[in-house]
Amino acid sequence: MTKVKEPELFRLIKEFLSTYLSSIRQRSNNTIDSHRYALNLYLDFIQESQSKSLSKVISADFNQENIVTFMEWLKNNRGNKCSTINQRLSHVRTFCEYLYKNKRITFSDLSDISEIAEIKDTSKQKFTYLSIDDMKLVLQQPNTSKKNGMRDKFFIALLYDSGCRCQELLDLKVSDFVIRRKMEAELHIIGKGGKYRITPVSEEVVKLFEEYCRIYHPNGNMELEKYLFYTVRSGVVAKMSRDNVKRFLNGYEKKAKETQPEIPHLHAHLFRRTRAMHLYMAGVPLPLVSEWLGHSSMETTHNIYAHATIDMKRKAADKLRNNEQSVFKNDVTFKYADDEEILKKLSGLK
Repeated sequence: MTKVKEPELFRLIKEFLSTYLSSIRQRSNNTIDSHRYALNLYLDFIQESQSKSLSKVISADFNQENIVTFMEWLKNNRGNKCSTINQRLSHVRTFCEYLYKNKRITFSDLSDISEIAEIKDTSKQKFTYLSIDDMKLVLQQPNTSKKNGMRDKFFIALLYDSGCRCQELLDLKVSDFVIRRKMEAELHIIGKGGKYRITPVSEEVVKLFEEYCRIYHPNGNMELEKYLFYTVRSGVVAKMSRDNVKRFLNGYEKKAKETQPEIPHLHAHLFRRTRAMHLYMAGVPLPLVSEWLGHSSMETTHNIYAHATIDMKRKAADKLRNNEQSVFKNDVTFKYADDEEILKKLSGLK
């Protein structure tokens, strides 16, 4: 039987994930899962790069050189983006701080690890969201005559309508979808950090909910505490995963591109961003948009404001130009804006 070289390390890993993060740091289950995943990846990397078994990994393997190489491994071997690599770095560093508190690494070791800089993302991040027509097109893709198609359409519609994060939707129980009266409903959501919020649900989505439940939750009140979205494999019922969501969104993206080649890449967060933009551009005040989405601060919402304002100004300018009541109605620059030859003559270019 293989002997564990440093049992204390694995005791601390368990304590870190099961007690420290939840009780001391008050982290959410999703955040703890993210830390767990990062540590698993790091341990996989150490085993692979140093040709050692898990039982031979020790606290000293958590050092600056290894962590820097780990970040390169995430980029080159796994194709992770900068934001993902930086998150993994943050989680591993948090565990290293815990190792230091428990006297498994030295202050000098921790200081070296703390100096590791995040990777700068030099790529230009284009702020994308779906137009109203794009959103309608996406909702037309699922074949609702099929069981999975009905589920997928309801999921996408609810994802957009509620502005929820993907995981928030996957964590919902049937009882969290509350119908107060005919076609008037609300969603009860536990968000990041265990924060609770209520979001209204539109009439169209209530109809989809009822159709969906007739197929997936036919026993009514007996299924209130079951997950709203689930999968069945080999007779085992389980909460639907984000991988499953990613898989069917990729399929509908390919179908939608046959009609609209310019449609953005479909991912769960895109629908949340789209909902925020549509709410704001429809005149919903920014603080209410922030509350609707469950943002922890207005800073995130201000990113929406900055981009929405540009589009709103552009559309307002277009509306003004085409409006019969425009003060520029008889202005030759507006009148002949689409006639390049006349415009050049009027501007003295010809």
